[in-house]
Amino acid sequence: MKKLKFISGQGFENFYENGKFEVKAKETKKFTKLSEAKRYYDSLNEPKAIWECSGFAELIEYQDY
Repeated sequence: MKKLKFISGQGFENFYENGKFEVKAKETKKFTKLSEAKRYYDSLNEPKAIWECSGFAELIEYQDY
């Protein structure tokens, strides 16, 4: 099984808890709390990205093989 690795992103500490977040992998899911989005993001074992979408979309983190 391949291991995911960090590719890009600003990091989770740069964003507020409340906002509009999207986790994009095989499917896209939307969240209003960063902690919920991160919990789901961390549960995925596939190429994935998490975005903050309240204003201009900002990449929080992207992982791939």
